[in-house]
Amino acid sequence: MTTAYEFIIDGYTFPRTDVPARGPIVEFSPQRWSKQDVLVRDVPSVLTHIGHSSQEWDFVCDRASTATKDKLLAVYNAKLAVLFKTPQNTTGFNIVITRLFVRYAEPADNGRFYIEWTAVAQ
Repeated sequence: MTTAYEFIIDGYTFPRTDVPARGPIVEFSPQRWSKQDVLVRDVPSVLTHIGHSSQEWDFVCDRASTATKDKLLAVYNAKLAVLFKTPQNTTGFNIVITRLFVRYAEPADNGRFYIEWTAVAQ
């Protein structure tokens, strides 16, 4: 990937080879809708996303480094909103990672991981 776009999640800058999107992502206000995600921590709870502030993005990092995998796991396991900065929105906005899929526990080619994750704006 030869882009110079910078994506930052919770203070972690994605390395150039790990950026989750090819360019600036599109932010918009979707129609009214709601979605529930079950969060299991000490006390099970349901996180409900309602209305125009709940835009959702699916990302794929097909050659993610160990540091990227560890950061995404930490954010996902915390189940808390974190700041996500994109090339066109350098002030950022809060997201929660509601789905994280790491294909294998061990890295594949050149110590890289295949990761899919879903971010929901808060």
